[in-house]
Amino acid sequence: MRNKAFTLAEVLITLGIIGVVAAMTLPMIIQNYNKKIVTTRLQVAQSVISQMLNFAIADYGDPKYWDYADVYGQSAGDSTRKNLIVKTTEKYFLPYLSDLKSSGYKTLNEAGYPLYHNAYGAVDTNNLNSLNKYHYVIEFANGMTIFVYVNSSTLNGGIYTNILLYVDVNGKKGPNVFGRDTFYAQIISDSGLFKWFYQGAKRADLIDICKRNQFSCGALIMNDGWEIKDDYPIKI
Repeated sequence: MRNKAFTLAEVLITLGIIGVVAAMTLPMIIQNYNKKIVTTRLQVAQSVISQMLNFAIADYGDPKYWDYADVYGQSAGDSTRKNLIVKTTEKYFLPYLSDLKSSGYKTLNEAGYPLYHNAYGAVDTNNLNSLNKYHYVIEFANGMTIFVYVNSSTLNGGIYTNILLYVDVNGKKGPNVFGRDTFYAQIISDSGLFKWFYQGAKRADLIDICKRNQFSCGALIMNDGWEIKDDYPIKI
């Protein structure tokens, strides 16, 4: 009995079909994989910061009673700002963080980071990119980096303190783009809560703000159950 086998033409046609299917599906597989990495690392950041904050509150009480006042002078000069950022970070944050690679009060340039960009390729002019603006740079062994900036001002006879956090889920690895691997967050000193910018807003607003200036992208991902859905406005 004669054995049947594929002809060369049939093999080539089959390989061609496989190649076409792979070319069509591989980019989607890669994109879904990248999305999963971002969401997983963002959840890790949420857990690390929330746990840190809970420990600090257990030791020092509500953040609105933390001692910002003794480092906030009559002016917001560089030395005053440095004292505020360094003292807040080193007293209330660093003791409750583990697996750190390095930390210190630095500019992006001094820390060896490139300029950050918005989702449309332009250098983002908000906050982080001013080489004259110092942040407390906290680098973790897993590659995540948190930039801490603290700003105090007088309000209604008291002192209002805003703790801004810029969370880069993979540090220097890149792409260093807001909404892709870097996200805006804050600790509300009056309530002691950690929040992604615009957390709690309506989903339609989160999508619009994420698209325009990327401020709400972290909140959008959290709102969607730690998923980057098909209508996420920034390409991952």
